Amino acid sequence: AMGTPPFCTTIRMYAEMLADERVADPAKRQRYFATIGRETTRLTRLVNNALDFGRLEAGRKEYRPEPIALAPWLARLAEVHAPRVAEAGLQLKVTPPAADAAVRCDPDSLDQMVLNLVDNAVKYAAVGGVVELRAEAVAAGLALSVADRGPGVPAAHRERIFERFHRGDESLTAKVQGAGLGLTIARRLARDQRGNLTCRERAGGGTEFVLTLPAA
Repeated sequence: AMGTPPFCTTIRMYAEMLADERVADPAKRQRYFATIGRETTRLTRLVNNALDFGRLEAGRKEYRPEPIALAPWLARLAEVHAPRVAEAGLQLKVTPPAADAAVRCDPDSLDQMVLNLVDNAVKYAAVGGVVELRAEAVAAGLALSVADRGPGVPAAHRERIFERFHRGDESLTAKVQGAGLGLTIARRLARDQRGNLTCRERAGGGTEFVLTLPAA
């Protein structure tokens, strides 16, 4: 059986210390509140993944697609998640897309797909120092890519990583928390909305995940 995830312990410990007024230093208090917020967001995403996996398996997942302008969406994503990514030793680098770039997608699932890809980079590619997000027009609509300079994914695993519970190279994944559902769910959400998610080798080293969605 799995024990309590470390971030749940962190949330509880910091919350108890703050509630008991055991943290006198305002800067430290601020840092504890920020950590609680960040770890709660992460916990929410894990719960959403588990719930979504159940809905997807049962064919009960509902989508509410709408046009989403990518420039402001990517700017907001970077602003909210850069501190968490920075804590893992990574820089989140966003290339602003064309002003009129927009996809047609369910907004919650767009957040979930891309955050699952960013989480993946945080877990496995922190050694690469940077995660790059960019969007460009392609024949099928728009392609959002999440690229890292981590150890890369061997060719034999590039399809298998999308299978549920597949976690790649044991030497890389042994220390990583999680059920290995993030990529499975991201691809399924994309394909359900006339899109796709693929993984390819990145020139110069690393991995690039490409999320293709219909243009709005």
